[in-house]
Amino acid sequence: MTTYETTFILEPGLDENRVSEEIDKVSHWIKDMGGEVLEVQRWGKRRLSYEIHRKRDGIYTMIMHESPNTVVREVERRLGLNEAVLRLLSVIHVPASVLQQQAEAAAAAAAAAGEDNDD
Repeated sequence: MTTYETTFILEPGLDENRVSEEIDKVSHWIKDMGGEVLEVQRWGKRRLSYEIHRKRDGIYTMIMHESPNTVVREVERRLGLNEAVLRLLSVIHVPASVLQQQAEAAAAAAAAAGEDNDD
């Protein structure tokens, strides 16, 4: 199974109980379809970079889960049908250590290319 990050933005007018219900609902969907929720991050209410449905704010939540890609497709489908969800995005999680190694390798390659051009 692959690790995914699913981030969604909820309507800003929802009360805390409703936000908790929506997050729990998504977590249960993932578990019921054979996935495992690894982490839930509540980022809270933040300003959107542009208006969505005449709204300037949204309640951000990120759920990291390990699941097959069929689960991700179904969770995205269900969230898309939920009127309380303004936007959603699911991506494959790349650990920070892998990103650091890639950055170091790219820097080393660039330095080696720079040395070759000096000759």
